[in-house]
Amino acid sequence: MDASLTIIRRPVKHARLRVREDASVQLVIPDCFDQSLVDSLLKKKAKWITRHQKFFRDRKPARPALADGEILLFDENFHYATAPDLGRQVLVDEGSKTIRSGRDLTQKAVLSRWYRSFARAHLTARITELSLAHRLPYKRLFIRSQRTKWGTCSTKGNVSLNWRLVLVPKYVGDYVILHELMHTKVLNHSHRFWVLLKGICPHCKEAIQWLNANPPPI
Repeated sequence: MDASLTIIRRPVKHARLRVREDASVQLVIPDCFDQSLVDSLLKKKAKWITRHQKFFRDRKPARPALADGEILLFDENFHYATAPDLGRQVLVDEGSKTIRSGRDLTQKAVLSRWYRSFARAHLTARITELSLAHRLPYKRLFIRSQRTKWGTCSTKGNVSLNWRLVLVPKYVGDYVILHELMHTKVLNHSHRFWVLLKGICPHCKEAIQWLNANPPPI
């Protein structure tokens, strides 16, 4: 590996390896790991690391930073326009990449509340569509603000999704939803789980690469 490597020790059960967007490598390991285990893991994952580093070096430039009057939605920049006649209603036009509202979405607190409201409606509709399409029923849906996860599925079949999924590309959001729905059928990350998930998620590989480079913001 020719990029910087950061090793972090934490009270976790399993090691977690991530290649970031700048091609640097982060390895989170349990406190009990000694250097021989670290060396062994890095050697075992060397090809995986190289492949992901190449992906990020070859990828297109990142999305431009938000300008004044722009709002991030589905990893795209939407132009915000004030429309007093709409009152509290918010109209999103994905074709023209515009958001119109009587609310002042330039205020951080107002925008944050709208994001959560929009996320609840959008994610509820999308998980319902994907659940029915792939015959993967779930019990209840919770929209949360997890600090380190995009989504979870409980042993009871309850799914929790991070509201920030409305900020990521749509194919990434679909992957996270399908991932958690598949856990209602296979509650582990076994070979069978990945085979079944890849069979219904055409952009599985690309979504995982995006998520490895973009952890949920705290």
